[in-house]
Amino acid sequence: MGVGQDLLNVPFPKMIYDMAMAIAKGQLALDKSSVNTLKILANTKFDYIPEITETLTPRPFSPPSKPDVTITGVDVHTDISPSAKLTLLQAGIVPTFYQFTESIIEVKMSISSKTETSSSLDVGVEVTASADFLFGSASVSSHVNYSTASKYSYSVDGSSLLRTTLKPAPPPQRIMPRFITVNALESPPKITFSE
Repeated sequence: MGVGQDLLNVPFPKMIYDMAMAIAKGQLALDKSSVNTLKILANTKFDYIPEITETLTPRPFSPPSKPDVTITGVDVHTDISPSAKLTLLQAGIVPTFYQFTESIIEVKMSISSKTETSSSLDVGVEVTASADFLFGSASVSSHVNYSTASKYSYSVDGSSLLRTTLKPAPPPQRIMPRFITVNALESPPKITFSE
């Protein structure tokens, strides 16, 4: 198996498809959660106090031990305006919407292939000669030792990284109501005509 085939075997189309489907499902779940939060904010009411007035009036006094020394004191009178029922949405708490802004698929592969071949050849010749009175003889012997060894190693290491960036986005304008406050508690101003 070659290195090129290993690279072709990486399932890029499936990885991209799986990541896109995961982002789509995640985006749908986030949008549903934000819309549900919007409903809760629109239906949760609290007592809103629009104004608290503190009136400070001077109250000088002299301590009994030193009647000739005047200490400036202050009286605080607090007036609380009537409360009104408001929803959390009217108070300005808005749901957070999120969107996926960037997605990265990174695949790293390390492929190594190694082949080792070794061989050895050992040749030996041995000659033995003997001489007699009438005849001479000789013998020749030879030996051949041949050995070969082959080693083959192949390894593939791989890792993949899927990274996506999620950022908050402003709520869609069409789902956010526009609040118009009309104060019907105050009496209209009196109009007088002079002759």
